[in-house]
Amino acid sequence: MKGYKELREGNDARYRAMQNMIEAANAKGGDMSAEDTAKFDALSAEYRNVQTQIERNHSLMGLAAKDKDGTAAWVDTGPDAPEMRRAPAATETAQRAPRFGDFRCNADFERAYDAYLKRGELVGPAEQRALAEATAGLGDIVAPTEFHNRMAELLQKVVTLRKIAQVMPLGSWKRDIVIESNVAAVNWTGEGSAISDSLNTASTYTNVVLQPWKLAGLAKVSRELVDDAPARGPGFSIENVITNSFAKGFAQKEEQGFLVGTGSSQPTGILTYASNGPSVGQQLSAGNSAVTAKQVIDWVYSLPREYRQHPSCAMLVSDTVLGYIRSAAATASGTAQYFWQPSGVLGEPDRILGIPVYASAYVPAPATTSQGFASGGGICGIIGAFDYCVIGERSGYGLRVLNELFAASDQVGYVATNRVDVKLTNMTAFTYLRGAAS
Repeated sequence: MKGYKELREGNDARYRAMQNMIEAANAKGGDMSAEDTAKFDALSAEYRNVQTQIERNHSLMGLAAKDKDGTAAWVDTGPDAPEMRRAPAATETAQRAPRFGDFRCNADFERAYDAYLKRGELVGPAEQRALAEATAGLGDIVAPTEFHNRMAELLQKVVTLRKIAQVMPLGSWKRDIVIESNVAAVNWTGEGSAISDSLNTASTYTNVVLQPWKLAGLAKVSRELVDDAPARGPGFSIENVITNSFAKGFAQKEEQGFLVGTGSSQPTGILTYASNGPSVGQQLSAGNSAVTAKQVIDWVYSLPREYRQHPSCAMLVSDTVLGYIRSAAATASGTAQYFWQPSGVLGEPDRILGIPVYASAYVPAPATTSQGFASGGGICGIIGAFDYCVIGERSGYGLRVLNELFAASDQVGYVATNRVDVKLTNMTAFTYLRGAAS
């Protein structure tokens, strides 16, 4: 009979096998074969069945974690045998998250948070004790799991870079990412021969610093809406209203800052490196009114092979350039063969020459402005291995209720904050598409 650990390890192996099959199909630029599809479906069915049993284990361990006096405990459900640990606080005190973004809020905290959204700091002593365990800063409350997950879900759908880049939690106010170069020299060596040092230099290291910038939003809601929200029907709540409102605003500003941020009170966008950034792989023709098939090919092959074939390789362009590329084609025997490959799978991106392509309204059109360069046109696209693009996120979202500031208009204010940064960690893994000079 298999134990809990064996179930987890077996499902981990199935997941890796399915992931490898998908990545192999992506690298080929096409769908899986019938044999691979059957194998993938079988693995997927096995994974779901075993996952159901794992969840039963989790449920049973949750029941076993209750003390006779009703004191709550949280269970470590890692891949090893589970270990039960007592929480240091009683049920009336909300549990702090043991990991970033994992806010394990109990019912007391959720009730206190709901009361805080309506009355701000004028909540009762019991609510104040529960909220005290989730204080992010002076006056800020760390939003519960549902708020954080909903924000993350909406940002993932809207912010293009969050779909393809790495997201790294930051445990402090900044984080250094060390980058190695000239680490090893490898050569064919005869028996008994000296191992040659073709580098002739010591290993070198550089670093990229992620230092998050604060993104803050303010929403004003009428007192009538706050009071009457529960009566407007199931699923309608003040929390849903402000979550959706903040998600739209945060998504737009993140997209703008990550791509074309100025570096002043905001991140430096990956398209606005004035120096020491990616090289220009291709420049459009005069007029910036089209992208030819040859220009598309030259741009793709300007990226070194190791990054062009990387599983995270993707192309990010403006809507204008995307329209140009969709019409680019090579003519053979009088027949136009378009490079555009529409996706046949829901949720999968379209492709160009087998490479996923994304568009954003914040990628500049191929204008003739220099955009940080001494001369020539601005950047209107980037291609590269986006595993070398890192988004740093300092902590969960903080929320503050402002009852008095807008009292004259009988409104309640809500302030939400988050701190993020973005950096390219390997400039050779990317190349730019640039507009023509005026």
